[in-house]
Amino acid sequence: MINIIYITEKGKNLSKKIENILNYYHYSFKTYHIKGFNIEKNSNITGFIFIGAIGIVLRKYIPSIINDKLKDPFIIVINETGSQIIPLLSNHVGGGNYFAKLIGNEIKGNVAITTATDTNNKIGIDELSRIYYLQLPDRKDILKINKKILNQKVSLKLPYGWKEVKNLSYSYDIDYHSKDFVVVDNSIILKPKKIVVGVGCRKGTPSYNIYWTIKKGLYLRDIPLWRIDAIGTIDIKKDEVGLLKVISKIKKKLHIFSKEELNEIYKNREDLEKSDFVFKNIGVYGVSEGSSIATVNKLTNCGIKNIKLLLKKLKGKNTTVSIAMG
Repeated sequence: MINIIYITEKGKNLSKKIENILNYYHYSFKTYHIKGFNIEKNSNITGFIFIGAIGIVLRKYIPSIINDKLKDPFIIVINETGSQIIPLLSNHVGGGNYFAKLIGNEIKGNVAITTATDTNNKIGIDELSRIYYLQLPDRKDILKINKKILNQKVSLKLPYGWKEVKNLSYSYDIDYHSKDFVVVDNSIILKPKKIVVGVGCRKGTPSYNIYWTIKKGLYLRDIPLWRIDAIGTIDIKKDEVGLLKVISKIKKKLHIFSKEELNEIYKNREDLEKSDFVFKNIGVYGVSEGSSIATVNKLTNCGIKNIKLLLKKLKGKNTTVSIAMG
């Protein structure tokens, strides 16, 4: 959940534009006037977008938000005309720089990036971790590598089949190996998190509808197709021709779950969208969200409550798609 907070009427108008951007990219949000807004300790808060003066944010809100550099939500401050967009907190791990650029590209505002690695056109190890969806490095390793990378290239080993992103070769000496983890500076091992796409579809849905809904979901979260680990769905779709054609095309394993297994997911996760219509027709409250989480849990055994839903149910033509990670 992202909180948008505005002060003036101009700020309110800008908040509507930001809402449209977040809606398009399928992010959950709530908008508040500053008089009705209070900081609540909530692990579901991804970040805060304040429309107004930095001073107010620094004096009134920052002390209540700051807790842990590796867990804090992002904070972005935007002036009421939208001309200046300033990510203040949790710019790498929390995605502050990412969301600032996302908004800036749409409203044509100047994004003031201040993080040292970014301003030197480098990709720090914490940003590398975010881009590739890796386990988070230790604090000491973030400080060590990000300091080192400002002055020289650092060795980086990627699994075979992985692609270079952005200006990665400007920051690292890249090599490949047959292992299923990333190695930074010959000593720091970062294991990839499991990323799964859950798919639901109506009977007889053409493969191209399913494929392009998956592609759109991955685009909205900036995840390349090669990076996902598996597809999940319900057992009544195990012989769905369109879905099987997509599985054959993208060469990912399909994991099948019964309605009882999926209902257990919906029973234990209050953040999932429940559809009475779907339950009436097939006996489960949803397919894409539940099957994405069930598949990640099957691959990692990390517990369904610890799995992050990167993309809530995205509706395509006769197809629904969700993305989970753990």
